[in-house]
Amino acid sequence: MSQDSSLRRLSRRSFLIAITGSALAAACRPADRLVPTVYRPDLAGASATHTPSPALSAAPDANFGTLTYDKPILTDVADLYITQYDYDNTPEIDAQAWSLLVDGLVEAPMTFTLDELRAMPAVRDTRTLECISNPTGGTLIGNLTWRGILFSEIVARVKPKAQATHVKFEAADGYTTAVSLEWLLQPETMLAYEMNDAPLTVPHGFPLRIHIPGLYGQKMPRWLTRLEFIDYDFRGYWESRGWSNVAAMRTKSIIHTPRENAEIKAGAPIVIQGVAVAGTRRILSVEVQIDDGEWLPATLVPSGETPMAWTQWHLTWTLPAPSVYRLGVRATDETGFVQTAEARGLFGGAFPNGTDAIHRLAVRAV
Repeated sequence: MSQDSSLRRLSRRSFLIAITGSALAAACRPADRLVPTVYRPDLAGASATHTPSPALSAAPDANFGTLTYDKPILTDVADLYITQYDYDNTPEIDAQAWSLLVDGLVEAPMTFTLDELRAMPAVRDTRTLECISNPTGGTLIGNLTWRGILFSEIVARVKPKAQATHVKFEAADGYTTAVSLEWLLQPETMLAYEMNDAPLTVPHGFPLRIHIPGLYGQKMPRWLTRLEFIDYDFRGYWESRGWSNVAAMRTKSIIHTPRENAEIKAGAPIVIQGVAVAGTRRILSVEVQIDDGEWLPATLVPSGETPMAWTQWHLTWTLPAPSVYRLGVRATDETGFVQTAEARGLFGGAFPNGTDAIHRLAVRAV
């Protein structure tokens, strides 16, 4: 079944500069066609009892015997990845002067202030955000609660014309992209103004960004200023440089602990743990492999009822004797897709459509 370590704060622009135009053309291929898997939660009044996640950049616990992924974990805003097409232009926006223009192929073009958006019925949900350039096992991913309004609130007010097929997004930093209405009209598409129960920070898009279930962050601009309904397939900044025009999330699983090259006491139990996510598709199972052994089922810890949030997993195992061991993890989603690919190529295989390769790492038992 087809589906459409890490370098924190890695600019995809630096990659594009490093290769020639002909090499880029050779690497590009049409994005696999995926359509949304519709999920309809009760978004009103959603609550969370999650605890903050430990900073993944911190030194790992040398014990490795402590289970910490037995309850849903949120990513601290300060630890959420930042990728930006222009790091020299981070907009500082005055909330009182800001407005969102919604126009194009609509019956009633409108401009909304932040206060007007916040006065609309609010929704709150836990969702995973991932960069399309996140390599296998990478850290360009996070799980947070988001609060905002449903995109359908805007649609109901501006009344798109029948010929509209896409929405073009414009941001205060000059970034542009577009998404088809097929994706945007999912019931859970959100215009978000809060993350983890606080206003968006400047680096993460204050005052408004969009979250579209099942797509990578490439399609979710920050610092939004305009939504233009159009009747053509607009290619934005990254799409015109070879990255997927669909940018649909692939099934992924990651080992968070132990870390690559960790030293572990032989004969002592360790907890292998991490996360898995598949866009809007639920994770059915996660399995761990030691060297070339059989795949062992891990215990799953879903983050509530929504598949849009990552699923945590853990497995306790003992490395019997001093040696170097290779750990691997794979996930199966609700469509029956099982991760089988091995990581290779640009950005650990992430270019141009994201990656679903198996995450593997080596540890040393001493």
